[in-house]
Amino acid sequence: MEDGRIPKDLLYGELASGKIAQGRPQLRYRDVCKRDMKALDMDINGWEDLAQDRARWRQELKRSLAKGEEKLKLASEAQRLKTKEKNSKVTTSDTVHKCGRCGRDLPLSHRAA
Repeated sequence: MEDGRIPKDLLYGELASGKIAQGRPQLRYRDVCKRDMKALDMDINGWEDLAQDRARWRQELKRSLAKGEEKLKLASEAQRLKTKEKNSKVTTSDTVHKCGRCGRDLPLSHRAA
């Protein structure tokens, strides 16, 4: 096709003005609900039928939330212990420096820069 023809200009041309939205598309309410249910280890296939019975739905949701909160609590406790363990492992080679002249041990903060 020759240059300057309208179909070619439309297909291969650039827009004179305007912006393209950046980022991912907005999630639908249903998608957000499914994501949250997956995080709580709920069954995402039969949730609509379960939600028809309000009492059972509330009971399942309450149980799943309790399990999810316990899971988050255990994960944060594990992370806290990991960080505490990492910070408590201080070797003497990191904190003490021997003076080259007199042979005395100096803390890391007293090292000459």
